[in-house]
Amino acid sequence: MENVTIKDVAKYAQVSIATVSRVLNDNYPVSKETKEKVLKAMNELNFRPNSIARSLKSNITHLIGVVLPDISNSFFMEIIKGIDSVVSKEEYSLILSYTDENFEKELNVLRRLSQKRVDAIILASSNTDNKYVDDLIKENIPVVLIDRKIKTSNVDVIVSDDFGSSYTLTKYLIEMGHKDICIVNGNLNVSTGIERYEGFKAAMMDHNIEIKDEFVLNGYYSWEKAYEEVKKLITDKKKIPTAIFAANNRMAEGTMLVLKENRLKIPDDVSLVTFEEIENQKLIEPKLTCIKQNALLMGKKAGQMILERIKDKETNPKEIVVVSDLIINGSVKKIN
Repeated sequence: MENVTIKDVAKYAQVSIATVSRVLNDNYPVSKETKEKVLKAMNELNFRPNSIARSLKSNITHLIGVVLPDISNSFFMEIIKGIDSVVSKEEYSLILSYTDENFEKELNVLRRLSQKRVDAIILASSNTDNKYVDDLIKENIPVVLIDRKIKTSNVDVIVSDDFGSSYTLTKYLIEMGHKDICIVNGNLNVSTGIERYEGFKAAMMDHNIEIKDEFVLNGYYSWEKAYEEVKKLITDKKKIPTAIFAANNRMAEGTMLVLKENRLKIPDDVSLVTFEEIENQKLIEPKLTCIKQNALLMGKKAGQMILERIKDKETNPKEIVVVSDLIINGSVKKIN
């Protein structure tokens, strides 16, 4: 049968059109027996409801926007996997967008998602001053922040302990005898970049170690930018620290290429640590000592939180901090 309608389903199941509508929209109590009869009729008639028409009537699209800076990064891919594993069970689909750390692009993406009438948005913002999130809340679009905080206090947040983990990683380098430590910073317009740098500085200051200006580089969470900055330091200026702390996995990869081009071995010539495991870590020798974030769990928590927020927009915002681990491998040399 072609172009099967709700009327056809109602007739086949021997129920009213209103009952079929209630089953479709799941917005009114229907007995289990009646619901099963309607669903069986839909299946046997090969009925496919018009999701657009349904969303216009119910004001529910079952779409969640996920806005991340880099969806090719293994860390963010794990976050996506975690989110989807939770929300798909409630028949929500994800609209994925990436911003490439570009705030203007991020704002445009958020506006488009609002126009598409998504039910909610999960966001890793590229700027702590993102005031558009407040506008989304006013439009009744729930927002959950993941990995990165912004200055507004009206939203749920799921993050790692960036300050504490950065402090721990820097302290490990110091305990291994390193003082000439170079940090390749992330984007200092976002909370992760700020807090990881602050954690690094605090550890250095607590151990009375000078932070040399020439050893503070800005990689903006970019493989290419990190490569350029480390190349300027090592290849051009011939300044070689005993250890380098890359504030994310992408920047660690860019740093590794510079070391390879200059025939500097890890850890014999330069020790290297990173905040977050790099992709294909198992193929690299030595494996890098790193802070390992639980991205999958962060994604699952975000999925649970956004579903709760869709159901109840009035509860007070929550902040969840997911614990990260220091993974010690063979990329740091002990200095006497």
